[in-house]
Amino acid sequence: MMRIKSLFYALVATLCLTAWATASTHSKRVLILQSYHAEYPWVRDVSQGIQEALEEERFIQGHNMDLTTFYMDTKRHTDNDWKQQQSQKAMALINRLEPDVIIASDDNALRYVVTQLTDTHWPIVFTGINADPTEYECIDSLMDPGHNVTGCMERERFKGSMRLLKRVLPDASRIAVISDNGPTSRPILERITAQANEAHVTVAGIKAATTFHEWQHFVRDMQENADALVVLTYHVVKDDRGNEIAPEKVLRWTLENNRLPEVGFWKWAVEDGLLLSEAISGFQQGYHAGTLAAYILEGQPPNEFAVTTPRRGERCINLGRAKSLGLTIPEDLQTFTTLFATQRVLKSEEKN
Repeated sequence: MMRIKSLFYALVATLCLTAWATASTHSKRVLILQSYHAEYPWVRDVSQGIQEALEEERFIQGHNMDLTTFYMDTKRHTDNDWKQQQSQKAMALINRLEPDVIIASDDNALRYVVTQLTDTHWPIVFTGINADPTEYECIDSLMDPGHNVTGCMERERFKGSMRLLKRVLPDASRIAVISDNGPTSRPILERITAQANEAHVTVAGIKAATTFHEWQHFVRDMQENADALVVLTYHVVKDDRGNEIAPEKVLRWTLENNRLPEVGFWKWAVEDGLLLSEAISGFQQGYHAGTLAAYILEGQPPNEFAVTTPRRGERCINLGRAKSLGLTIPEDLQTFTTLFATQRVLKSEEKN
């Protein structure tokens, strides 16, 4: 009897090892196309969300999944030639890897790569899209995408951010809106203008600044004409000679010269030094896309999933900025809120 039991356990162990080896041999190949660079905080949050979602659906790197990430680096390199070169590299990688699913993060990955892959055999999930995805002609509609593509949109939590602002400054009613002139910001500026009445605020001024001089002039001009400054992206601002200025320099100048409470739309912007935000969650964007990708890996076609927007955001307040502006943040507002004690761009300057 003991011998029979030993043989039974040996057989079970052999079958388990065989199953593990088979799973490893037939690992699912997942390719993430990141529009930006690996060190960008938004990219880190999106990547973390994707990986956690895949793991929860039992797709484990090195066991039954091989995950590869390609960084297009178009936040630091904004010229069209670079974007075209990166799209060619991405296409070459796709043809070599033959991924089982492609996850494309942010608009440039969709605009420069995914548009070349519509109606191919590769299933695609996009995330972090600021524009209307139907404009890229890779889906038919949000509710019925068709083709081989689905995903989720990135939408600023403007009305929620305005409610949060009014919790700190109940009388705030006039906002000035400043941004660079990059592709991420343009559709957001249009939506803010359209939603201002619903958010119970008036847009006192709005500017998509191409140059640092334009940025500085607008911020100074709004000091007496607005109650708060809404700051979008500050990553594609140039000097008068056309050279790009480091985003840290743009925001550092803003924090040192602006005395209006700032509202941002991303966690990393509040960590950098802006006052507050009902922030878009990069983690939730990635998690949503990762979950869709897992379902596709399990056999469901992309066109069965409507294109949606993750509902959860993240309330963020920079206590260091509040102190420098002489503002008191109510105790109850600090509960279930991501709090930052320092302003990252000012802290980095101190180190230098």
